[in-house]
Formats: sequence, structure tokens, C-alpha cells
Amino acid sequence: MDESKILKLKTIIEKLHAGVGSDAVKKEFEAEFGSVSAEELAAAERKLMEDGSIQVEQVQRLCDVHASVFGGSVEEIHQGKQVDKTAGHPAFVFIKENEGLKAFLDGTFASAVKTYTQEKSDASKADLLSVLKSLSKLDKHYLRKENLFFPYLEKAGITAPPKVMWGVDDEIRDLWKLVIRNLEESNSVLEPELAKLEEQVRSMIDKENNILLPMLQGCMDGDAWLTVARDSADIGYCFNGGIEGASPSDATTWYRWNASMSGKLEDEPKANTQGEIQLPSGHFNLEELTWMLNTLPGDVTFVGVDDKVRYFSEGKDRVFPRTRSIVGREVAHCHPPKSLPVVERLVEDFKAGRKDSESFWIQRGTQFVLIRYFAVRNEKQEYLGVLEVTEEISSLRSLEGQKTLLS
Repeated sequence: MDESKILKLKTIIEKLHAGVGSDAVKKEFEAEFGSVSAEELAAAERKLMEDGSIQVEQVQRLCDVHASVFGGSVEEIHQGKQVDKTAGHPAFVFIKENEGLKAFLDGTFASAVKTYTQEKSDASKADLLSVLKSLSKLDKHYLRKENLFFPYLEKAGITAPPKVMWGVDDEIRDLWKLVIRNLEESNSVLEPELAKLEEQVRSMIDKENNILLPMLQGCMDGDAWLTVARDSADIGYCFNGGIEGASPSDATTWYRWNASMSGKLEDEPKANTQGEIQLPSGHFNLEELTWMLNTLPGDVTFVGVDDKVRYFSEGKDRVFPRTRSIVGREVAHCHPPKSLPVVERLVEDFKAGRKDSESFWIQRGTQFVLIRYFAVRNEKQEYLGVLEVTEEISSLRSLEGQKTLLS
């Protein structure tokens, strides 16, 4: 990539951030470059933040201006080779969700806002509240973007655009929560808040279609798209109802066909590959796995399908004593006679599929101990054993309100 071109683009963006009018900046940009790739735009913004010229929050505040200046100049948008042309492909589904979202905003949302603005009746309020809650389903769309797409940009060294976009996503989330809360608690909502919410949602559609997707095409190969397709269903979809090629079944069909053709339909666990324990969703070395389990809040014990203790964690603050001599011991021998019938009946219920979990709790002085049992089953719902999770939760019972990372 031409470093001088990036530096010139950096200078133009700095003018934009310094307050020069967007029309003037856009004319200079078009005269100097004509068009610019999504990667060059990302590199220029990244350089601005890396050398301390601007902060993420500054980029975030001017994200809409950036989109208006640069959105129509990204060459990849018009190259006609996007992956989002194939039904069921994650990019196709993502773009089609935006089409469904636009239709929702133009139709159901606009109608509800107009009726509420004119009538302010209980019926129009209830209708608007329902529509706003439907809009908040967009969270699934944003979660897929943030958790499945952004990691590939970051691996490619493109860190600034994901940070900016995630920040705007959170602004949208906060705004629809505020509007819903105001409508529920005070029976009213300010029209400027509604207008700002709609404006930000529509602006994000443009950023995703014109900036995010072209960048992803340069960062993701076939295996990456397969991973995204496989994991998308765990987060979910929205605004794709009735859109051909964008339904969950379309996405599943695309994944299964392409995964089977590439021999990657099933991700089987592999033990001790290159010295690490490989799991479908990640990998550990033995030390990391040991101490991660020992750091979990509370204690975990696993009893295998043969009713013998296979493992227990060794955290520093154990609720009940455990010694390594119990590994391989019959679980029936690990409980006092008076509680044994309950344990045996519970295990029988797990094995028979009559139960999936059970909880018990004990008050011990100032301590409140929660003991939970879970049936462990594989993807075929075959019984593999029992997981016991024990935790002293007296401090959790007094929690009120909320404490977030932003508190």
C-alpha cells in the first residue's frame, strides 16, 4: 500500500476532525484521490489513533460524516464480486437483514411513530412500544457483527473501524432502551429521540453495506465464512422473515453443503495436538486448562456415565472438602447414607431423560450454599455423566440495581 497516499488521506481526515466543512473536505478528497479502497480508509484512521492524533470517541462522533465523505468512494462496493450474492451465505443473510430492517423502518415503524405523534392515545402508545421492542431485536444482528465479523478484521490489523462501529452500536442500544423506558415509565417519548434513533439505525445500515462488507471480503477466506455460518445460529437472526435466501434454514443449508464439500462439516475435538488440548471452540495447554477450572467461582465435580468420579476442581476456597483419592470412586460412596436415595434417584432421572438439572441449597451460619446438578449430554442427547456445581452465594443474594463495565 502506498504510504504517501495513506498519509495524504490522513491529512484530509484530520481536516475533517478539525472542523473543516464536510463539503469542502469531500471536494478535496475527490480531486486528490477520485476513489479509495476500504483498506486504505481503515489504515488512515488506524494511523490517526495509533499516533495519538485522535481518540476512538472522536472517530465515533464523526462516523456519520466519514460515511458521507467516503461511503460512495469505496471501490469494492461496485466491483460486482461480493460474497453477498449467494443465498444462505453469511454476508448475503447480513445484507438481506438490512433490507428487511429498512422495510420495517419504512413501514411498521414509520406508521406507529406517525400515529403516536398525532394521537398520543393509549392504543397508539401500546403499538409504538411493541414496535420499539421489535426494533430492539436488531441486537442479534449487531452481536453477530461484533462477535463473528470483527475478530477477522482485527486479525488483519484493521482495529479502528470495529471499535468505532461497536461504539455506535452501543449508542443505538442505549437509545432504544431509553426510548422504551421513557414510554413505559412516563407514558411519553420525545420526538427528537425517536428521530435520532431512526437516523442512527439507518446510518449504520449504510456503514455495514458500504464499508464493513467490502473490508470483510479482503480479510475472510472460505474457512472463515464457514466458521461464521456455523456460529451464527447460536446468536440468531432478525428482520429476515420472508426474504428468499436469508432464512435460518437457508443459512443452515449453505453451511452444511459448503462444509461437507470442504470436509469440515464436523469439528471433532483433538487431544494433545501440538502439545495442546484442542476443543471445538478453542484450545488450552494443560496448565491453562487446570487453572482456568480452578479459578471458576465455586467448585465443579464431574461424574462419568459409569457413576464414578472423574474430576473435581481444586480452587482455593472450596465449599466442601475433596481429596484426590475420590477420583475413580463410585459416586454412591461419596454421599452419606441418608442422602444416597436422593442422589441415586436423581442420577436415574438424568439417565432416563426425565430431568436435565436439579438444585439444592443450604444455610450454614452466614453462608448460603447453592448446589446444582446438571445432566451432561452430547449433541445426540446421549447421557455422558453428571456435573455438580457448588457455590457459596451469600454475597450475591444482596445485589440490587446494576453495575456495568461503564459504572
